[in-house]
Amino acid sequence: MAPQKGQCAKCGKESSMNTLMRCSRCKSVLYCSNACQISHWRSHKSTCAPAADASTPTDSVVGIIIACDADRGRGSRVFTPTTIHPSHPIWAQGQSSPLFRQVGLPLIVYRDHPGNPLTMVGNAGLDNQIATFLMIEPGTGFAGVEDLDLHALQVTVVRQDKKPLTCEAIETLWMYADFIVELYGEGFGTPARELTPQSFRRFCKEYKDERLLNGYNKFADMPLPL
Repeated sequence: MAPQKGQCAKCGKESSMNTLMRCSRCKSVLYCSNACQISHWRSHKSTCAPAADASTPTDSVVGIIIACDADRGRGSRVFTPTTIHPSHPIWAQGQSSPLFRQVGLPLIVYRDHPGNPLTMVGNAGLDNQIATFLMIEPGTGFAGVEDLDLHALQVTVVRQDKKPLTCEAIETLWMYADFIVELYGEGFGTPARELTPQSFRRFCKEYKDERLLNGYNKFADMPLPL
């Protein structure tokens, strides 16, 4: 099979795609040499735009707001679906969950309200234990010190792969994290066998089956694997 060819935007020379260079900014315009790229910049710069960042979505996605303890005490729902727009700060400032990164479901957690978390520690009503559990380290069963700002107030959670997140799915993730914390609490060290994508998928299926058995019919629509 003949190698795919492309054309230099400056001189028009056809070459193998393996030998052509791309504009480092827009990633779409091809050049056969540095000289052609430099010479062409004057005409190209007016249309050159940065290539879209693969980590930032171009469309809105569905995430979940997790209420803090005080808000739940005032009647707020534990989980509330929300639309996450491409401009939302969660994409740039959110923190990746180490636990769910390990089991193959990249999750981003973001505290919605500004403020110094060190001044909030004494107020138990501002705790968000669910967010804390989502951020545990798989090797210790504890959330890292650097994640302290996620332990307080309302947080927003979104899937890094931009798939929609449902209330049933985030409940399942929370219960998996709780399960891992309990295993650490039994004092037998790192539960390595339960910290794999296969074990995570098995837990999700078993939890879904249990919820359906107990009459929580909305779990019927939760796709597996998550």
